[in-house]
Amino acid sequence: MKEGKYMDSKTQIIEQYFKLSDLASNDEQALHEIIQLFSKRAVVKGTNGFIADNPTRVAEFFKNFFKDNQELRHLFHVVVDDGNYQAEWAVAGRKRSGRIFAFHGFDTYQFDQQNKISFLKVKLEK
Repeated sequence: MKEGKYMDSKTQIIEQYFKLSDLASNDEQALHEIIQLFSKRAVVKGTNGFIADNPTRVAEFFKNFFKDNQELRHLFHVVVDDGNYQAEWAVAGRKRSGRIFAFHGFDTYQFDQQNKISFLKVKLEK
């Protein structure tokens, strides 16, 4: 695994995704910006088996996620291995119900030629 101190544009996009994720529950603009990170043909696979495979479903996925999660704080680490982008993350948050939670997992990303996210798979560690 190769990790440099430099940050390529795809790594910066992933960092932006996590930074916006901490804001999007209470910030309509941040939510809009997250959705804009994804290509029109993006596929998002959520941890619950939900698959969003068109722009409307991708937008719905994120709107519902940030409506259900009222407050989020992510720590993350991006690893680039032979052109493959993965982020290990931990998140603490508060559900709309008030319940507090913490999860640890991995995201796998693919990008199109325009540096838009074309594929995102979210996996929780058990």
